[in-house]
Amino acid sequence: MKKALIMLFMAVIVLISLLYGFQEKQQLFPPERHEVEVRLIMVDVIVTRDGEFVKDLTKEDFELFEDRIRVPINSFELVSFDKKDLKLPEEMGEGILPVFPQNRIVVIFDAINSWQREIIKGSEKIIDELVSIAKLGNEVMVLQLRNRKGIEIIQPFTLNEELIKNSVEKASGSIWRLGTVIEPSYKAQVGSEGRTESPTEIRRMRETDNPLESIYAEDMQRIYHLNTEMERFGKTIGGILGACNMIKSLPGRKYMLLISAGIPDLSPPDMLPNILSGILTDRLEDAYRNKSFGKIDKIKIFDPFNILDKKAFKNGAEVITELIRFANAHNISIYSLDCGTYVKRLHSGASAEFFQKNEMAQIYFREGDNIRKVQNLRWISEDTGADSLRGADKFEEFRKVISRDLTYYYQLSFYAQRSEADDKYHKIEVNVKRQGVDTKFRKGYMDYSKKETNKMLLVTAFYNPSLFKELPFKAEIIPFLTESGKYEPWMNIALPAKELFRDRFIEYAPKLFNLHVWIKDKNDGEKGYGGKINIGLNISPSFLDFVKNIDYLSYHFKGPEFNFGRHEYQIIFALFDPQTNEIGTWESSLFVPVLKQNNERLIINCVLGDTVSNSKKAKTIFSLSKKDGSLESDQIKFFPKVTNQFKKWEGASVFMQLYLPHGKTKMQPEFLLLGEDRSLRALPKVLLSEFWNEKLKVWSSIFKLELDQGTLGENSLYVEIPESEEGALLSKKMKLTIIR
Repeated sequence: MKKALIMLFMAVIVLISLLYGFQEKQQLFPPERHEVEVRLIMVDVIVTRDGEFVKDLTKEDFELFEDRIRVPINSFELVSFDKKDLKLPEEMGEGILPVFPQNRIVVIFDAINSWQREIIKGSEKIIDELVSIAKLGNEVMVLQLRNRKGIEIIQPFTLNEELIKNSVEKASGSIWRLGTVIEPSYKAQVGSEGRTESPTEIRRMRETDNPLESIYAEDMQRIYHLNTEMERFGKTIGGILGACNMIKSLPGRKYMLLISAGIPDLSPPDMLPNILSGILTDRLEDAYRNKSFGKIDKIKIFDPFNILDKKAFKNGAEVITELIRFANAHNISIYSLDCGTYVKRLHSGASAEFFQKNEMAQIYFREGDNIRKVQNLRWISEDTGADSLRGADKFEEFRKVISRDLTYYYQLSFYAQRSEADDKYHKIEVNVKRQGVDTKFRKGYMDYSKKETNKMLLVTAFYNPSLFKELPFKAEIIPFLTESGKYEPWMNIALPAKELFRDRFIEYAPKLFNLHVWIKDKNDGEKGYGGKINIGLNISPSFLDFVKNIDYLSYHFKGPEFNFGRHEYQIIFALFDPQTNEIGTWESSLFVPVLKQNNERLIINCVLGDTVSNSKKAKTIFSLSKKDGSLESDQIKFFPKVTNQFKKWEGASVFMQLYLPHGKTKMQPEFLLLGEDRSLRALPKVLLSEFWNEKLKVWSSIFKLELDQGTLGENSLYVEIPESEEGALLSKKMKLTIIR
């Protein structure tokens, strides 16, 4: 008996060992898995006869083609949002109430290309139509497209009639008014002597008795107009793209209504080729040879930072095609409504002089341009399976078309013939066998891969940074003046430890963030600097323990040296997580002072940060490190602190660059702290390092400040350079938060 038990025990051990070995082998050699991704393509079709939806069609009435090849229809459904088509409670069972389906429509007021007087004239009718749509159970969202801010949300999705009315009134009230100068300052009109000619100067030249001057002025005005249209075009397309990204994840067919006077036309037959063929004077030839003019036919009319990795868009038609394909890829139909018949004249002022005889060429030139703007609206609408509403009966058509299309459509589907996205455009055709009917459907779709989808997302973030706040962070760029007299963009970013790491479930694995930085001129949108920085992290237990004890993870980067040619720039940071497709943005302005021929003292930089000792003495005093992005001076490293948050016992440091055109005197800056108790305290300071650049007349310095006398919480730090014989008082105000 005992022997039998021993044998049984040994057999169990052997069995367990064999099972363990088998499991171990399974882990070492997992079973092969063969997965096939099945991709279903949806096609929504609206079928009408005499303007009424045809509801009695069957699957057999439809033929579906992709790239001219007939494909089997996988599924067929009549989608109805009509309450009459819902089952009554008694049909559904006792105690079960019907769920009324809701459709949604996004309304965009185009404040870049529309006239306020035309919008206001139609605003009451627009409100009536949108309210009638809401009464049918369709939620309405109101957006506004603006020159400075891009696309912005005026009213999220709602059925509330009062909220819809208020949002329409707000959106229509901020569209530019007749008689105001709407063209941004663009200094591209340069004559043979290299001087810049303003729009006022060009007008004076057109009014002269000298015919050559007048001809030259007309051509320069066209160049000016072209640059203005380029800027509007990029912002308009970028804004619509932003709205598409906002709703692309909604189920089913997506509806968008663009209320606009048209989209600027940048097609080849117009604008630049006409100007280039009209060289009539020697002076005009000089202008064409000028570098400023030469840039016009090379400037990127869209995506100036080449986020899409395309060499260049040759004309506006290519960009509009890209927008249509993106909308179609996400089943978005873009309806359009032009509140005027079309805007016949683009006024640059309200004075009678605008209608002088020598303005007629410009008027005729712009009339044709405005017709093509409206044609662009029609093109976008029809190719996305929607309608363009214009003319005297547009509001009656608005109610009829939008209400009908929001209520019924046929939804067909077919399987893509490719297992993976190929980033190519594929045409769609739908044939309905029944005679005498009209059809609307998207004309094709772009089969975007994840990589291309992310690129489109980043382009949208560039044009509409305020929409993307999924990843919180803080950032800044400092224009660091080098010994050569040029500037280096000194980029600094702070990632909040709690929001990005402690509050999120993160697996133990390498983590990568892409930081995109774009600097562009605020006036004309011209590219200043663009770059991408990879921020790699190794998420491990020790890393998560580390972030438990900090508020922010800080990173610092040195950009390439280049000339800032103007005073004010817009800075856009975009932090992208390629694993989750989340984006966060940070916007700020950058003021770059002009030092040449300036006789006044001024503050170039005044930055708060931390200092640490540098074990290796810097080769060049007051220079930025490529390795860690710090400012090195002697045996000191200075790191800017984006958050301006400092522990009381550690103190804070200040880096300054001052322009002193009359030479360096004994500098005694004062640091005054204004606390929440409204008391003003002078902070003790120690000069850690300084350097005087005689050639540039620039004094650089780093000071250490003691914060023992400061109060906890938010404070205001005033940095003052006392008045002297060389200049008036210089002052800089910064936020400074003191924590324990």
